[in-house]
Amino acid sequence: MIGDSITKPMEILLVEDGLTDARITILALRRSQVHHRLTLVRTVKEAIQFYRREGIFARAPKPDLMMLDMMLPDGSGIDILEALGDIQTDDFRTTTVVLTASADDSLKQRCAELNVHDYISKPVQESEFMRVVRDHKKLMIHSTPLLSESP
Repeated sequence: MIGDSITKPMEILLVEDGLTDARITILALRRSQVHHRLTLVRTVKEAIQFYRREGIFARAPKPDLMMLDMMLPDGSGIDILEALGDIQTDDFRTTTVVLTASADDSLKQRCAELNVHDYISKPVQESEFMRVVRDHKKLMIHSTPLLSESP
């Protein structure tokens, strides 16, 4: 059966307040040809609600990959990462990629302490962006059940 060999789409949460940066990321994802579903949120509050499945996000999927801008209108990406420490468990862990224009080494260090998997400087080089998405997708293929195995 054809459906037996199809994997679930990669669930991506993009936390980005800049619409131009969001558009660039979305276009790069389309060009990557990685089967995915993307949700865009623009604030710290929305990102935390998404993970907690609160309000309009009550039926939100668990993201496989979060692409996180550090500077948001209501706080920082660090606020989200700290909140996720309470949400993520051994059964559910999101790969996190920080997208930022900051070259601050202390920010990179703090991100490492908060288990960020990759750190990409803006403006994002498309080749680097594609590498990160494809690397994560390779990991998912080996650990994600087929759609036919899903509950």
